[in-house]
Amino acid sequence: MAKKEKKNMKKLWEKNGSQNITAENYCFSRNTELDNNLIFQDALGSIAHAQMLSEIGILTHDEFVKLKKCLLEIIQLAKSSKFSVEKNDEDVHTKIEQYLTEKLGESGKKIHTGRSRNDQILLDLRLYTKEKLLKIATQTLCIIDTFINFAQKYEFVPMPGYTHMQKAMPSSVGMWGSSFAESLIDDLFFLKTAYEINDQSPLGSGAAYGVTLPIDRELTAKLLGFAKVQNNSLYAQVSRGKSHLIVAQALSQIMLTFSRFAQDILLFSTQEFDFFKIDSSFCTGSSIMPQKKNLDLAEMIRARSFAVLSYSQMIATIISSLPSGYNADFGETKFPLMESINITLSTIDVLNIFIPIIKPNEKKLIDACTPEIYATHQAYILVKQGMPFRNAYKQVGQSLNQLKNFDPKKMLRISKHVGGTGNLGISNLKKIYVKNLNWWKLKQYKFTVAISELMKGQLYE
Repeated sequence: MAKKEKKNMKKLWEKNGSQNITAENYCFSRNTELDNNLIFQDALGSIAHAQMLSEIGILTHDEFVKLKKCLLEIIQLAKSSKFSVEKNDEDVHTKIEQYLTEKLGESGKKIHTGRSRNDQILLDLRLYTKEKLLKIATQTLCIIDTFINFAQKYEFVPMPGYTHMQKAMPSSVGMWGSSFAESLIDDLFFLKTAYEINDQSPLGSGAAYGVTLPIDRELTAKLLGFAKVQNNSLYAQVSRGKSHLIVAQALSQIMLTFSRFAQDILLFSTQEFDFFKIDSSFCTGSSIMPQKKNLDLAEMIRARSFAVLSYSQMIATIISSLPSGYNADFGETKFPLMESINITLSTIDVLNIFIPIIKPNEKKLIDACTPEIYATHQAYILVKQGMPFRNAYKQVGQSLNQLKNFDPKKMLRISKHVGGTGNLGISNLKKIYVKNLNWWKLKQYKFTVAISELMKGQLYE
């Protein structure tokens, strides 16, 4: 005899009948798993909403106090793994509302006044994303700082520059390292835009068309630490997938920088190049070849960069051609958004311990600076003597077997224009880094203060 399935918890929308179990599982099974990441955010949103309802007279002050106490209790229970969203709960909103109703009776039934699950999940995901973006930015800044210090330390260690995978012109380990720092600074600029678009409160937009109660959307936005209210109720709903896409695209830019770094370090640490030494603790081995030391870490970073790109495309595909108003399709953007965030965070975490252990093999790097990389410089010597560049180019090109060798370290200092090997602008990079650091610290501080105040002394972690 088949095992009897546990009866589903009554849905918030359920009236005179229950849903087909197979259909319900198809629609909600993954959703309930993901919603365990949103318990804290949903409880916070409910505290702010309840406070607003008490301000406009829907809840009494006593009802608000009891609801807030119960919601803080849910947060603590969730932290100790004693409160979770299960398959039969449908979603985090149902779980929390029914918990409040069981504990407080009629007061619990009032918590949903002036809200839809549509603006609830929008709010939860905005709060979740905001918190994660602050963490991603802070950790990315650590990597930027590491690359800047790496570039400064090895500023004048010669390294061949490559185009088309062939030796091209003189470069340096400092130029290589600082290129990643500058790339990530640009990526953070993109992330700032994503953060600011996300930093709008959708609470009060209801099911896309507002409500006929005198709710105070500005109050809830302020209580939850948002920069502003997202004005148009319809746009608030349809922006759900769009804001997720913008965030995923910003994360994909960061991951693309990491992918280039991973590809470079895989290539330059091979025995054929041997430009960089990697601590063996970051390498794996082969089940058949005893000598192998494989840098799987860099390969996985490269692969997971493509995963974030694919999640970005998944979100774009899901929301394309949807009509105005809420559509259940939006629920399918939750998974790729969360996975993109998780992958980016875990990649940043490992790179923050990996990058500092990379050591340039200076002898190999200098030996690799063979005469052909100075061909253009020899043409410039003729240019300085008055010869047109095209003639100098042709003369040097016809005598490549007679190319002179130059002192690799001295050559690096000759290119003194902005961004050249002799003028990487590292001091300016440090100033830009500090400016970015202060911007993100201020955002973190304001958010932390708002949430701490909302919880009345409860620490926000």
